[in-house]
Amino acid sequence: MKLILLSAFMSLIATTINAQIITRYITPDSLSAIIPGYVEVSNINTKAITYNPPTPPTPPPPIDEDTTNEGNGVYYYGTPLSVNVSMSDGNYTTTSQGKVWTCRISIPNAKNIGLLFNQFNLSPNAEMYIYNSVGSILKGKIKKEHFTYGNTVTISSIQGNALIIYLIERGNTGIFQSSISISKIIAGYLDLLESDSTSSPAARLSFCGTSVNCIPHVQCYQEKMFSARAVARWFKISGGQCSGTLINNETSNGRAYFLTAFHCVDENDNGQLEQSEIDDLQFASFQFLFWRTQCNGNVNNRGIEFDGAILRASSRASDVVLLELIEQPGIGDRVNYAGWNRTTNAPNDYLSYIIHHPHGADMRLTTTRRVRTHPFAWNYWQTNYSSGVVTGGSSGSALFNENGQIVGQLKGGASCCNYTDFSDRFGKFDRSWGGAGLQTWLSPNQNLQATGLLNLTDIPINGPGTIACTTPAQFSTLPNLLDVTYEWSVTTGLQIVSGQGTSTVTISGFPNNNVGSGFLTLTLRSPTKGETRIYTVSKQVFISNGSVLGTYNSPTNDVQPLAPFTRFNQVTNNTCISVATNMTIPAGSTVSWSGPANTSEIIWSQSGNNVNIYFSGLDQTIVLSLSVTNSCGTTNLNYRFTCTSTNSCGIVPLRVVLSPNPSSSNMQVSLTDKANTNLKMDISEIRIIDKSGNIKLKNTYGVGQKNVNLNISTLTPDVYTILVFDGRTWTSEKFIKN
Repeated sequence: MKLILLSAFMSLIATTINAQIITRYITPDSLSAIIPGYVEVSNINTKAITYNPPTPPTPPPPIDEDTTNEGNGVYYYGTPLSVNVSMSDGNYTTTSQGKVWTCRISIPNAKNIGLLFNQFNLSPNAEMYIYNSVGSILKGKIKKEHFTYGNTVTISSIQGNALIIYLIERGNTGIFQSSISISKIIAGYLDLLESDSTSSPAARLSFCGTSVNCIPHVQCYQEKMFSARAVARWFKISGGQCSGTLINNETSNGRAYFLTAFHCVDENDNGQLEQSEIDDLQFASFQFLFWRTQCNGNVNNRGIEFDGAILRASSRASDVVLLELIEQPGIGDRVNYAGWNRTTNAPNDYLSYIIHHPHGADMRLTTTRRVRTHPFAWNYWQTNYSSGVVTGGSSGSALFNENGQIVGQLKGGASCCNYTDFSDRFGKFDRSWGGAGLQTWLSPNQNLQATGLLNLTDIPINGPGTIACTTPAQFSTLPNLLDVTYEWSVTTGLQIVSGQGTSTVTISGFPNNNVGSGFLTLTLRSPTKGETRIYTVSKQVFISNGSVLGTYNSPTNDVQPLAPFTRFNQVTNNTCISVATNMTIPAGSTVSWSGPANTSEIIWSQSGNNVNIYFSGLDQTIVLSLSVTNSCGTTNLNYRFTCTSTNSCGIVPLRVVLSPNPSSSNMQVSLTDKANTNLKMDISEIRIIDKSGNIKLKNTYGVGQKNVNLNISTLTPDVYTILVFDGRTWTSEKFIKN
């Protein structure tokens, strides 16, 4: 909104290779564990500064739907004071950890203090820590290498009327090498919503009240946290505070574009962005992840802040500004980039929402009740709310549709805790697309209609959960991430075939390594960005010895898939009286079937990779084991077959012809088609089985053998079963030996 809360966080800055300063909420007892040499420093000089806080003016009462009455002033929290603080104002102490320079800055009438260093020359081994006098808030450690742009550094305001600057040069016991000076201090006259859950800013919006407790904490809506990770409160060197959102582009590469409101940059509200206002953006500070650690809790997450921005696009007509952060989040900083949609249709009522920092408070969520085109300003959406409102400091926050895509940004209005039924307006994203030239930056090549969320919180490894040892498989992650390097590694049992250093890698199992699974690990690095510049994710990959699949002729399907029989899945394969499998086995494998001995009722045999079974009647069952061995190891499977049909089920019905029968010595054997007795089949094998199921004779034959003269003279006179195999199925017949 144009009522900008100038909260004390002017800039929790560090324009840095690490690109940030971390704020910690602590207890006084913890300082000694964090700051090196702290317990050895007992004498700290004080620099006292006189300050007479002003009385903020009272704005006019709000008027709903009046676009000329949305407020046009910056909401100040403090006063910039020109000062001259130098090394001579502090004192030195030699500790066991190194030489320390300290200085206490005291402003008795201030509620918070912010610093602008006009000289910031820290030696390579120097570390700076800044904390308030009550020991509840700490910024640091801060190093020179954190700041890559110039020698001017801004440190955002710290709650309290006194702070301590603690600068240590580790290992130095001689002459102090670092040199700093402070030219400006922001003395706060309003409370900060920082670490005390009960405090409320002494809002100058007296008609709206002083509390933002009517707006729910974002942590109470876990499904919105992916969007929340793209949202920041941001501060200008002059003291203005707004909200805004990291926004995705067509390549989803993590380039740090930031969407907010035109009026947040237009400090003098003249409808133009003057060069001084644009130049001041280099000193802006952007704080992400600043929310309560739990729903309705009283502890704030530490947040992470980045310094500096460049103006990329703007339009007063839809009140939009697109910035690009100079110092950008790193790959492990767990910020996201929101998607957007250029739709001209209003987002769904009750499903669209706003995530923002009202009065500079921890992140809040407001849900809509009604969204439509503003009746007096067609470049804008007009919005009422079902839960919460927006207020000073919310300006520039995104209006998300039901799919979590940005469709606008907050201009202003009259809603606040005391006027929850008043509406607000949001600049339409589709009007900003051409009006502000957003396409040039967000989709210059594809002119996309919409993009989705770039989720850098839970970066995936896409790929199969199981791979064959001998067959390479591809795995991938988010491509094209800006300034990010890709490094893949594997544990025992896996090997990288190709793709190292890219977003897609090919891996395979490792032959002769009998390991059932391994881990594929991706390490992403952004060496010049962020506080956490490394992101690591792993995926467990199971290694199979190759896929073993098979079909058989069932009563209902000639190519029925075979189902293995296990302890936990005691399935049976219903079969015809004659069964023939068709197995798909990994290349280079040896196959072995095993099972019970043949009987006069059930006969089976292996033929190449397959098994053939003959049942003499219904409801007979056999369990056969299959072992497939290759360079990766051995796969063992069990199959249970039960005869449920006497049909041939796709196998040509055959008949064994014996002559003479009975016989005492020799017998002619042939195998014919039952439908055509003149058509003789090849005979691959003959077995003779006695009544007890014992094999009394077993002969094999070559291709083309259609008649066999079988000598049975050695058999004891009795009744026998002869089994004849044609290479696919067994056929039986009874005969008598005289």
